[in-house]
Amino acid sequence: MNLYFPWYQPGAEFTSRYINPENSVRYIPSFVAPPREVAEHLLYGNPYIPWGNWLTPIVFWWIYQVVFSFFMLSTVSIFRQFWIDVEKMPFPQTAMAYEIIRMTVERDKYKRLSRPFILGLILGLVIQVPIFMALTFPWFPDIYAWRTNTCGFGSTWVTPDSPLATVVGFQLFNKWPPFAAVFYLAPLSVLTSFMLWFLVYLIVSQVAYYMGYYTGILDLPGSGRNWCGVNIPTAGDPFKWAALSNIGGLIGLTLFYIILNRRYIFSTIKTAFTKVKEVDESKEPISYRAAYLLFATSFIAITALYVTLGMSITVALLMPIIAFIAWIASLRIFGLIGFNAVTYGGYGTGFIWLMWPVRPEPPTSEWFWAMLMNRTFLTDGFGYGWPGVMTAAFSGFKLSNLTGTSNKLIFKTLVVSSIIAPLIAIITMIWLCYSFGGMKFATFITDVNTDIVARFINPGAHENWPAAQPWIVHAIAGILIVGVLRYLHTRFLWFPMGPIGFLMATTGHTLLEGVWTMGLVAWIAKILTLRIGGSKAYEEYGVPLMSGVIAGTIVAIFMGGLIGVIRFFIPF
Repeated sequence: MNLYFPWYQPGAEFTSRYINPENSVRYIPSFVAPPREVAEHLLYGNPYIPWGNWLTPIVFWWIYQVVFSFFMLSTVSIFRQFWIDVEKMPFPQTAMAYEIIRMTVERDKYKRLSRPFILGLILGLVIQVPIFMALTFPWFPDIYAWRTNTCGFGSTWVTPDSPLATVVGFQLFNKWPPFAAVFYLAPLSVLTSFMLWFLVYLIVSQVAYYMGYYTGILDLPGSGRNWCGVNIPTAGDPFKWAALSNIGGLIGLTLFYIILNRRYIFSTIKTAFTKVKEVDESKEPISYRAAYLLFATSFIAITALYVTLGMSITVALLMPIIAFIAWIASLRIFGLIGFNAVTYGGYGTGFIWLMWPVRPEPPTSEWFWAMLMNRTFLTDGFGYGWPGVMTAAFSGFKLSNLTGTSNKLIFKTLVVSSIIAPLIAIITMIWLCYSFGGMKFATFITDVNTDIVARFINPGAHENWPAAQPWIVHAIAGILIVGVLRYLHTRFLWFPMGPIGFLMATTGHTLLEGVWTMGLVAWIAKILTLRIGGSKAYEEYGVPLMSGVIAGTIVAIFMGGLIGVIRFFIPF
């Protein structure tokens, strides 16, 4: 339960009943949101909750989450062995969780490793506690300048009067050390590629500016260079990075991964549906036959749900295909460096422009739902419920691999939580709004109580997202670039410019969050660790230290959240 699900989605569909009643009834079916007179009580609350009116929308969104969660779980079950056992992808956050387990549950056995961990724990608290205090209490000194030109993810934007503003590629620079702690556990080759490609991005963007592109960009602050207009690097000529990387790069990463690893996929299919057992299933959470049957069944169920929303069968079939392509690419990057580079920001609206080069007039229900789903659930982050299931599944199986836990037990836990969690989340959101009034919650004011229908049907809506038209050539170029980089990086181990680093350096939200600064810190720290102390120093000091930083940050965030809950009921 978080900002995105169930608050923004499906909360905004609920509130559309009274914000834009005419269009809400036209585009949003009765089984998706309750009547206006019921939804209005979300604003200020009501002691009586008409659960009968809420039942159908609750069931619809619950089923939507469950079938997509099963789609994700089946996908993970098919690829688990290759990603975890063969490739041994690091999944930095999971590696840190394992380190925390070793430092606590098995503390006596690993006593000599505890000092770096404790030091990191203290650093995490020193970093996060002042941030929380400064944002919560006006009287607390703003030690890290978190109140000044700083976004929620810890990035300070470049202002037009800054000396850095003359570098057109500079948008924001991140100053939240936990990013560096996570990146530190990524393979050095990925960090090196990230830094080299970001340098390339800065150079070619500056050259483009001197050639006459990006007129007026020096007058824009950091985030404006990412979002505002089309005369910017992400959306404008000559590169249109958001189309090249967030659409083309995303497709290319998944496409060429499947092509290069087709033998493994064919082996799992043979194992599933023939008597030839080319892949050992003994350690798998479910059999490959069960995984493929679950994949097919959930695929059909997802398609059927989208048809009920007004999509044609053709468009409805494309939705789970887009999800598969997007989240395979996303988890490839996340599993290596611990950051969601390609499925954050809703750039998947570009897939809709590929289906409809010109928006239908008037906008149809099919258009509305295809655009909304691609801007939210399909390509806008882990927080929408089922996308996080894929992340949790791979992370869970990675931890299982490290601890020796049964993969079947992990799978059962994931299935149960995927069924129960979305239902509880939706019911809890409704109950909170009826009990206290939605206007008491900041996320309700900023995200839920907004006109979701107008956002997608108004003239010009998302026409330049991901980039200014036309951008198909740029997307094709992105596919080819990632394919070539994947081949070169696989064929020549010394080749430093890999596809993961390319996407970390050039995608929309990585630029917006300014994570290049923390990537640089992690890269330098890892090089120094390995050159001075080797892999032994990295394993005995570096990993425990960085894991401690994350543990301290988590403790501080938990404390801050607890204080926030207390302040909600007892203001002070």
